[in-house]
Amino acid sequence: MLKSKFWNQLILFVIVLLATLMGKQYIIKLLMQKEIVSYEIHTLLNIGSNLLIVLVSILLIRKNELSEIAGIKNTKLKKKYFLIFPVVYLVLLNVLLMDEINRELLVLNIILFVIYSLSIGFAEEFSIRGFLQSHLIKHFGSKKKGIIMSVLISSLFFGLLHTIKFDKGIYGELSQVGYATFIGIMFGMLLVMTRRIYPLIIIHAIVDFVGDFDTIGVSMKNRTINSVSFEDAILITLLVLPCLLYGIFMMKKYQFQVIEWN
Repeated sequence: MLKSKFWNQLILFVIVLLATLMGKQYIIKLLMQKEIVSYEIHTLLNIGSNLLIVLVSILLIRKNELSEIAGIKNTKLKKKYFLIFPVVYLVLLNVLLMDEINRELLVLNIILFVIYSLSIGFAEEFSIRGFLQSHLIKHFGSKKKGIIMSVLISSLFFGLLHTIKFDKGIYGELSQVGYATFIGIMFGMLLVMTRRIYPLIIIHAIVDFVGDFDTIGVSMKNRTINSVSFEDAILITLLVLPCLLYGIFMMKKYQFQVIEWN
């Protein structure tokens, strides 16, 4: 019965998440066909999609009693010094990869972008770490093997989700999978170590804000997406490799620790 419930909830989560993301891409395609390309409309669409994911994730977390494992309540922030590296490194990395900034920024668009960045942080952390990883940990167990397996599976799933658009060429898509998976492993272990999800949401939002700052106010019509070359894909992978190494470092450093959620 418990095993059946595990799979039912997991399948439901995957179906709803994929339907939401693919539905958003379909609406974007329709808007583009009708030449509705304004920054505000497309940003609001993304915010709406993220809020739907947050809502579904919260419902599943509550239904499966995962709030404590997910670091949402009844836990205190621990080992907060582990949060320093992702903030510093990912912000610097995204600044390095940033394109030219639009200097004619409207205050309204900046506010909209702040909300959008926060919605990404909440949506991706609540869904991937909050529900999926926590659901897997509850199923596989809170010992070392169960935690590592849960982190790796949820992180790979997170990486594969980034292929839905498939607009950067094969090398670009593979680098995106690696980029998201490596970061996912690091964030997954951070949740296990710190026991709180909210710092990860804030870090995630800050990283996305810095990473996409150059897109503020730019209409979809004026955005150019180029295929990523093999050399650039390798470079991107190498740049994000420290995140994977940091995740592995946390796994090894606490290899004898058994995490208990009361």
